[in-house]
Amino acid sequence: MRMCIFCVFEMVLLKCILGGMFVAVSCQQCEFCNHHSCMHRVPIFSSLTNEEMKQVQQIIVHRYYKKGEYILSPLKPMHCLFILNEGKVKVVRVNQSGKEQILYLLSIGDFFGETALFTGIPSDIVVEALEDTRLCTISKAQFSALLKQLPDIALKVCEELTHRLHRMETMVESLGSKPVDERMDDLLKEFSKKYGKYTSEGILIQLPLSREELANYLGLTRETVSRKLAKLQNEGVLKLMGHKQILLIHRKK
Repeated sequence: MRMCIFCVFEMVLLKCILGGMFVAVSCQQCEFCNHHSCMHRVPIFSSLTNEEMKQVQQIIVHRYYKKGEYILSPLKPMHCLFILNEGKVKVVRVNQSGKEQILYLLSIGDFFGETALFTGIPSDIVVEALEDTRLCTISKAQFSALLKQLPDIALKVCEELTHRLHRMETMVESLGSKPVDERMDDLLKEFSKKYGKYTSEGILIQLPLSREELANYLGLTRETVSRKLAKLQNEGVLKLMGHKQILLIHRKK
């Protein structure tokens, strides 16, 4: 595996020309750094020792996708495990009339492709990159061998799939019985936790979806979502900040 000079020291201090400041820069280009970054961002590998991580590093293949590019679809099957190293993707199922239902939004550390991997049944889901995305992939044969050698990985995979099942059950309940206000509140809580950044004014959320996609995710119309967001803004709960940004305003006690 090729290793660049950055990897020898893991972090190199470069002197900034303007102002004489020193900044820490980590390499994002070489093969070693890409593998190292992928391994430490993925919860399913969190219990592995350094030696075990080296084993996994040897079988990882990196793939890159542009925003809007399809990674998986019934017309583009791939029998491997995909692990998100950078970027975000949406996982959708398309019905016979061509309407899509968003099942999951996945980001750094999440994985997908397990259905075809474990069952051998071709998946009917579509996975699309919501932004430029880098993935670590492991082939079916290599991942099966890995699970036999390192059973802790299988336990972590089961934990994550259990969380997803719970998320799916919650979504079905929400679509079937929860009023619009509760659905929107749940969405804001979920997105603030996954995509929010704390600021002096509140939590700034970079939305991963368009208004149309938000409506799809919530089982509502686009007009209903826009109307609800405007209402929350008028009530001082949030502030619409422009393109796909929402500020959840700190409540004064």
